[in-house]
This record gives sequence, C-alpha cells and structure tokens, in this order.
Amino acid sequence: MADRFYGVAVGGTLPVNVTEAASTTSAVFEFRINDAAYTSKAQALAALGAIKSYLETKETQPIA
Repeated sequence: MADRFYGVAVGGTLPVNVTEAASTTSAVFEFRINDAAYTSKAQALAALGAIKSYLETKETQPIA
C-alpha cells in the first residue's frame, strides 16, 4: 500500500489548504504517513499530536 503525503503552503490553516498525494507534494510544509506503520487514523492523529507538542516545547531553530 502506498504512503500518503500531505502538504500545506505557508499560511495554510484550514483543511481546504491541505494537498494530498501518493508522492511528494513539494509544499513548504510536508509530511508522510507510512501506511504500513500507521494502520489507523487514531494512530496518525496521535503522532501528529506528538509533533505539535514537540514544536511547541522543544523547537527553537529555525522556528522560533
């Protein structure tokens, strides 16, 4: 099964701003969900929550 790629342009904050593809979207912000590793929507959402928390608490460069 193919991985899914999601991308958002700078300033995008709504679902309508997200692009979805079976390969890279070349967006400024992009992530990939490996369908073999994440088999449910709940697992993917939990992982995104972890990334959000990391960015809020740990990331300082270059996203300060």
